[in-house]
Amino acid sequence: MRHFFKSVLALILGLSVVGFISEKTLLAQEHHEEIQLEEIDIRGKVRREELKTTSATVLTNEDIVNRVYYQPLEILRLSPGVYVGSYGESAISPEVYIRGFSGGHGGNNINLYMDGIPLNDNGHANGYFDSNSIMPIEIESVEVIKGPSSVYYGQRAAGGAIPFQSIKGGHLTRLNVRYGSYNDLNLTGLIAREIDKFSHVYAFEMFHSDGYRPHSDWDKKNFSGRWTYNFNDAFTVSLNLRAYQSEWDSAGYVSKLRGDTWVNDGSGEGNGGERERYDGRLWANWYINDESQLTFYLYGTTLEHTRWQINDYLFGAPIPTNSGTLQNNRHKSWGSGLTYNFDGALWGRTTTAMLGFTYAYEKECPNNRYTLLWGQGRNHSPNPSSSATYDLANPTFLGEISHQFLDWLNVRIGARYDILYGDYQNNLTGATDSERFKFFSPKIGLLFTPTTWLDIYTNYGRGFSTPGISNGSFYTGGVFDLTSREQIELGSRVKVADWLSLEATLFQLMTNNDLITDEQTNESSPAGETTRRGIELAFDAHPWPDISINGNYAFLDARYDKWTQSSSGALYDISGMRLTTSPRHIANLQVAYNPPEGFGGRISFRYEGDRLGRNLPAASVTGVPNPDPYRVYKLKDTAILDLQLHYKFNDNYRLTLDVVNLMDRKNYASQGVPSYTRNGDFTYSYQPPRTFYLALQMNWDKN
Repeated sequence: MRHFFKSVLALILGLSVVGFISEKTLLAQEHHEEIQLEEIDIRGKVRREELKTTSATVLTNEDIVNRVYYQPLEILRLSPGVYVGSYGESAISPEVYIRGFSGGHGGNNINLYMDGIPLNDNGHANGYFDSNSIMPIEIESVEVIKGPSSVYYGQRAAGGAIPFQSIKGGHLTRLNVRYGSYNDLNLTGLIAREIDKFSHVYAFEMFHSDGYRPHSDWDKKNFSGRWTYNFNDAFTVSLNLRAYQSEWDSAGYVSKLRGDTWVNDGSGEGNGGERERYDGRLWANWYINDESQLTFYLYGTTLEHTRWQINDYLFGAPIPTNSGTLQNNRHKSWGSGLTYNFDGALWGRTTTAMLGFTYAYEKECPNNRYTLLWGQGRNHSPNPSSSATYDLANPTFLGEISHQFLDWLNVRIGARYDILYGDYQNNLTGATDSERFKFFSPKIGLLFTPTTWLDIYTNYGRGFSTPGISNGSFYTGGVFDLTSREQIELGSRVKVADWLSLEATLFQLMTNNDLITDEQTNESSPAGETTRRGIELAFDAHPWPDISINGNYAFLDARYDKWTQSSSGALYDISGMRLTTSPRHIANLQVAYNPPEGFGGRISFRYEGDRLGRNLPAASVTGVPNPDPYRVYKLKDTAILDLQLHYKFNDNYRLTLDVVNLMDRKNYASQGVPSYTRNGDFTYSYQPPRTFYLALQMNWDKN
């Protein structure tokens, strides 16, 4: 309750900031209907202006639909340099890497949003986000924001932010039915209607798959509803509700030496999980005048997560007594925000501005882990092996202004001030800890437009990453600290011709107090300074009617600059060595033919190469050689060729055949590396073999 009153007080204070903007200095530039600020979280149109000075990728519904996604996060592969490492474990969320920073399954560096509601939690792993509550059919756009370039994201967003936005209105009726290999059945639909001042949008999904590995069944259900009422031309209120439920089995991570197809303790039961999530958001918008907008939101979410994980024991080792763990956590969160957005003219020049306050609160209540008993499947010990309750509060002040100083120069300046504090309690020992951090994040961006066919942009952004939350590292009173991240970008967008556009971005990301995991103790400790630098290239061509050719390439070099020592006391000099992050090379190429009617198709190729699974020195600081040949380990390169053929009857009906991994290449994701003791080899999580999908897409949209 105390957090609620603090938020209400902060919102009242936030209202007062509007008074700092004097309407007398704001000159009208466009009619209200022409510049109507669209709903994007609390951000308004000013946020679109911000993206012009960064390398962010904006994907629209047209880019997203008519593709096969086993996991919705695979959408992000359409952005240059983004690595999505699927675990091949049914509903388990993939790991996402943006410029060497991870999020999703085990990273705390990327934030995922759905209509302004953060999807991250800390139950299964730090910063874990489950994208399976996202339905591609309802997505209007997704923005892939790289590094700490945006003023709108702080906690868990130093490596990037991925906000998804759903379709907000219209007169739409869509139904997609897809059936594929391994009894993969997916039914999705979207209905949107507008009647006078009232609009409502509904989306649903029902999904089942037997899985391409034994014991990998997966069922999920999704529903969302949005109701919007326009009281008048100036005031709009919207309510958005979402529900997600998922149950799955998974084959587990198996040792190469054992050669098993799934992890089994002899009981016939294996890995799996259950997950339920419910979200609600209230959004209100007031157009003060033709140029000014005041936006308020309030959201709440509740989540229950259960995960059974049976471990594969080392080859040749005695069968253990305990077979694995049961994770169970209940997660609750809520947040609110108030912003003032301006889109007009200042001093006779086009200007957009934003000033606001946000508050986010989340609580694990509690996070329990139990021991699974060997040979008894999902039966567990009566008492938890660990139990913790913790919370995290994050009030933030933020502001930004973008001004067209000259016809060819736009300048963006912004900043945010984050306060993070929380309490941690070990429910088994009764021990408690608390911590408080503050962080200031300046942002600046420049956009040069010397001609109509050339944009040159550069930006600087500072952000932060928190230490582990689920393992209590955040609350240890100074042993761990915030990791500072600084990014510099320099890029250009070139319109070579009406049918050809190019983009290139150079970037460098510098960190302090990064983390490294000790090989022998599996403990994390501060790892000093790191640098990630690289280049991203992309082209989009439409040389002939209905034909498109596009592709991209990204190179990443990520290295330790300066390292301290591990918590176990072992000293290694790893300065200058590469980090074990995303692949060094990622390339995509696609050729598509999409006529208004009749046959069409698409062929896509993706390559991911030169990724390290382990990179430690061959000798310690004392100079004693280490004979272990596995201390530097390179993972297998990945190459995927996909094919799509479709027949479009008319604007309403389309029949599609997709073949994923056409060449049936044996790609896999290794979720570990050779063990330190060399008693076992790395574990395999096999990726899909060649799979077929047949889909019927029905679209009865009313223009």
